[in-house]
Amino acid sequence: MAEISSTVALYDDAASLQALQRYGILDTPMEPAYDELAEIAAHVCEAPVALISLLDSHRQWFKASVGLPLRETPLDQSVCRYAVRQPGVFIVPDLAQDARFAHFSIVTQENPLRFYAGAPLVTPDGYALGTLCVLDHRPRQLSQKAQDMLSALARQVIRLLELKRANDRQGQMLVELEEARRQMAVLAHTDVLTSLANRRSFTARLVQEQALLQRDGEPACLLMMDIDHFKRVNDVHGHHVGDQALQLVATLCRDVFRAADVVSRWGGEEFLALLPATRVDQAQAVAQRVHAALAAHPVPGVEPPLVLTVSMGLSNFDPLRPLDITLRALDSALYAAKREGRNRTVVV
Repeated sequence: MAEISSTVALYDDAASLQALQRYGILDTPMEPAYDELAEIAAHVCEAPVALISLLDSHRQWFKASVGLPLRETPLDQSVCRYAVRQPGVFIVPDLAQDARFAHFSIVTQENPLRFYAGAPLVTPDGYALGTLCVLDHRPRQLSQKAQDMLSALARQVIRLLELKRANDRQGQMLVELEEARRQMAVLAHTDVLTSLANRRSFTARLVQEQALLQRDGEPACLLMMDIDHFKRVNDVHGHHVGDQALQLVATLCRDVFRAADVVSRWGGEEFLALLPATRVDQAQAVAQRVHAALAAHPVPGVEPPLVLTVSMGLSNFDPLRPLDITLRALDSALYAAKREGRNRTVVV
């Protein structure tokens, strides 16, 4: 932890307010660690009132308060704003005899406060945030030893604030680390270009689904799609349009397929979809919707309009058949669709 500054405190209102804000301490609940320092200050200085006072833009707010049933007072009623403008402990032996403070409500109230001593709370980089102060109902002085102790306790307040700040930073770092881990997990299972499941994660899902189908006996289908003449798209229009074509297919698949379906980018211009609880005739209807959606949505920004088509292989997902055999059969059906003229679906 950084050393607490022993130099003259800087007091520039805007800079000091900015320094205070970085601790995130204003309007937080009272805490025993701060209360105890205020209680020790009251005991050491033999004073009935002790405050940890922080100077906000329009008020002084008390993180700890002993003997005064308030959490804040207006800044124009603050003795502490004078205390932070000088080094060392600021002492007013009799507030009622000092023209700066005689009209303050703490002085004119019933059972008035008359004595004030405040040690500035100075950050490691030299900004005064407020004071650790003590007050009494009678005019008096404060011994040098008590002043030294009050300053030492003020430094302990700053150490608590620095510790809070370090803990807050560590907490934020942990939040950011968890978010980074989450994003990495997403990336590990997602195709970067299309945001669909990648081949690795989709294969794992197929294995899981196969086990579920063996147990439950529900129907399921697999649909393999390949963009027709994709090499020509890249050669004629450039790879950036090829990327747009892949993204368009992914977007339309998200629109056409159900939330329960899983669509992946299987590789290159090839996509593979899992349709749980779906019969072959139902899957054929889904395939037709994909063809129709592509026909209605050319690749954006390309002139003359570039309309994509896909060839598809469709298969019942038989849980008793080895997965690699099912995928080979799908691939054969897809290439059969290409041989038969493309832009069609072949059922195997």
